[in-house]
Amino acid sequence: MTKESNKLLMQVAKMYYFEDLTQIEIGRRLSTSRSTVSRLLQEARDIGIVKITIDYPWERDSALEQQLKTVFRLRDVRVLVSYDQSDEDIRNGMGLLAAEYLDQILQDDMIVAVSNGRSIASTVEQCNPKNTRKLTVVQLIGALDSGNPLLDGPDLVRNLAEKYGAKYRYMNAPLLVEDIRTRDYLIQEPSVQETLSMARRADVAILGVGHLSSEYLGTIWGGYLSTADIAWLQDQGGVGHMCGQHFDSNGMLLDVELNRRVIGMGLSALRSIGTVVAIAGGKEKAVAVTGAITGNYLDVLVTDDEAAQEMLALHATKKPTPVAEIQ
Repeated sequence: MTKESNKLLMQVAKMYYFEDLTQIEIGRRLSTSRSTVSRLLQEARDIGIVKITIDYPWERDSALEQQLKTVFRLRDVRVLVSYDQSDEDIRNGMGLLAAEYLDQILQDDMIVAVSNGRSIASTVEQCNPKNTRKLTVVQLIGALDSGNPLLDGPDLVRNLAEKYGAKYRYMNAPLLVEDIRTRDYLIQEPSVQETLSMARRADVAILGVGHLSSEYLGTIWGGYLSTADIAWLQDQGGVGHMCGQHFDSNGMLLDVELNRRVIGMGLSALRSIGTVVAIAGGKEKAVAVTGAITGNYLDVLVTDDEAAQEMLALHATKKPTPVAEIQ
């Protein structure tokens, strides 16, 4: 393409995109047809003179939010309109909605308990607080056996605290240990005991909701469980996990040794925390999120429209059951 041709393409693009002239008006100025102007604009895009980007709006679905609040008796809900975006984009969008919500509710002298995983990492990354807060940010479960430290509790706790100019406390212990005896020993270690005690007194907890599926051996459990373990948990009625502990579709904690080998504040402790914010999206997580709500563990849900619609569909077909009690 000649220099003169490039000049013409840039001239047409400038008139159309910067001067807001119509293709007919441009054609008149250049003594050519509208169809020729259209072809020139397309050529400008094809060769990179014009580059178009779309700023994804992260819209909320207010109708679905109200439905979820009413049906599941939640304190608040944020539902992202997914627009068939990638899983990563949707996770970032939910992280933004969660970050904005947190900035509205966090106040000085609060304790904020933080879990781990991709949804929490996206939330922390999207945090852009308007003001610092005199907070204490604390781990609510032990650290992962993960190849990506940016998804792990200690890093997320530190990163969130740095965003708010807050204090933080680590938990120097793994998420899962080999037996109950080791777990009982570790939670008596003074620093672990103090961190867990502080987590149980938290004003706000931020966590995700995991589900049982063929892709379950990802971020959190890849270093701990096998596909056979997952199948066995499903046979026991397991549908999801929070705080590292597995529960069934009614929110009942599974009576399995695995749950007693986890180092963390415990699923039942969520009920005593003032505001529990869960970030979880995707149609496949609907059963797990519904179970967590039935177990009375959540106050606020940040999700996407596909998960919300599936949750409402599940609720419409499910027989009423009493609120689960942890044994």
